[in-house]
Amino acid sequence: MDMQNAVVEGLVAVLVVGWIMYRQTRWQALDPNRLWRGPIVLGLVGFLQMKSVVAGGGLGVTAVALLALSAVLGAGIGLVMGLLSQVRAGERGLEARTGWAGTLLWIVLLAVRIGVDLVARASGAQVVTSIGAILLVVAVNRAGRALVLTRRAERAGLVAAH
Repeated sequence: MDMQNAVVEGLVAVLVVGWIMYRQTRWQALDPNRLWRGPIVLGLVGFLQMKSVVAGGGLGVTAVALLALSAVLGAGIGLVMGLLSQVRAGERGLEARTGWAGTLLWIVLLAVRIGVDLVARASGAQVVTSIGAILLVVAVNRAGRALVLTRRAERAGLVAAH
């Protein structure tokens, strides 16, 4: 049963990351409400999944440190992704795409997550390797990107109004 869960969790992670990478290369309407929907949904699902995992095994100091490191790196990469995003005026208002630079940063984030997972497994902090922890890192990353893009959209609106 554990192998089946690992396969399902791995498949879900690959699908979520693949979908996000695909969408990063496409021009999307820059709607602040829509920007925040993904991080909120991913964060809630990740939190609920983590809650059940933590209830079963608890959190040690190593797990908390690795989770905090993952969150800080995920947020930092998300902020940079927001700064690197291209923004343009489209037919229906502002549009944005993160592009290939953002996709490369996703690969960096994935590499960091794999490294964190290896350290977590070696140190017995298995909770860090759960799909909930991964979804929380993705949510924090997407929130960092959304924060920067929301600010950029607000500034573009102010500039266009003058």
